[in-house]
Amino acid sequence: MMRFDQIIHTVSMINKENLDVRTVTLGINLMDCRHQDPAVLCRKVISKIERCAGELVETCNSVSGKYGIPIVNKRLAVSPAADLAAGHEPAAYVALAKALDQAARSVGVDFVGGYSAQVQKGCSEADEILMQSLPEAMLATAKVCSSVNVASSRAGINMRAVGELGRILLRMAEASRANDGFACAKLVIFANQPEDNPFMAGAYHG
Repeated sequence: MMRFDQIIHTVSMINKENLDVRTVTLGINLMDCRHQDPAVLCRKVISKIERCAGELVETCNSVSGKYGIPIVNKRLAVSPAADLAAGHEPAAYVALAKALDQAARSVGVDFVGGYSAQVQKGCSEADEILMQSLPEAMLATAKVCSSVNVASSRAGINMRAVGELGRILLRMAEASRANDGFACAKLVIFANQPEDNPFMAGAYHG
């Protein structure tokens, strides 16, 4: 049984010290949504996210109300887009980003992470396309976050990718100048990116 002073301390943490749950992040594996037709791919992605995360916000709000502790953000982390869209033309990557954005809006989450690539061991064609699509994809979406892992202790640093991402960041900053360069805030460039990372903007599932 809890002591009276423990109850008072808990109430004080919530009312005076702003105790909250910073975020709840749901990971969703989208690899079974791959399809040779990009339109079908996007539809399957939206459908699966709506099916898996449709009750996330409602559930978080219910738990928050039950225990009296605010849950500040509700987020999604999905399979890396470079893997999902591999084999498609560049336009399909931006379409996928827009589909993720649409799905995030549909289920009411704050952000969705996973517009991502792992290039520490070198860049595949899919990785290259995703990186080049970043300015357009981040400008065309509000809730989609992106990440690129360019280095690891084991593989070293992909310096060519680092240089290219520097130029891409400049393009993103210039294109979102009117919005204080906000597009850049939705991209994280990692060394040793952790797997199944739930933290925005570098979240991804897998």
